Amino acid sequence: MLSNIRSVYEAAGCEFADTVKAQIFLTDLDDFVHFDRVWREFFPSPPPRTTIQIGALLVPGCRIEIDLTAVHARVPRKVIAAKDVPAPMAHGCHGVLVGDMLYAAGQLASNETTGVAHEARQDPAFPYYGSDIQKQTRYILGNLRRVFEAARCSLDDVVKSQVFLTDLADFHYFDQVWKEFFPSPPPRTTLQVSGLLVPGCRVEIDLVGCRR
Repeated sequence: MLSNIRSVYEAAGCEFADTVKAQIFLTDLDDFVHFDRVWREFFPSPPPRTTIQIGALLVPGCRIEIDLTAVHARVPRKVIAAKDVPAPMAHGCHGVLVGDMLYAAGQLASNETTGVAHEARQDPAFPYYGSDIQKQTRYILGNLRRVFEAARCSLDDVVKSQVFLTDLADFHYFDQVWKEFFPSPPPRTTLQVSGLLVPGCRVEIDLVGCRR
């Protein structure tokens, strides 16, 4: 698949180093470690990436679909590393700023040591002070805001959002927090997925911004 995509890139006068955003759709997250080994052969410096498990793909027997966005090398870009934001899974970067466009990596409520971040967990001693989905959403959006700030952007600059929930029954409580961060909501796609890379994570959020 990546060899085929590389041929498409070459036809456009691009190479994989020009990738500014990747989305990976796996039918089984148990495949991730094996997929990632091949991914690193093609991407020694991984671009921002979102990886989710889905129920099925159009062709029976296919286990993965890859969606890439690239910008020609002649367009200036800057890799974004935000302070106090956990590194994305598989050591990708927090985002890439290309001109005025910011392509942020998908964010989970996770860190490298505890799985789901402590700040994103409901405290059993205070069960009426926010649900897991509310805490995870607030944690993720706080981190994404810092990524945007590192690129001299704000969440007001978001022009496209994708939200991947493991249970659509969480949507109402997720949306309450979403509206705290986005009083004027950007265009959004919301989907239920079969799984996320970190057990216990209930939502992944993917944002694209355009700096004003």
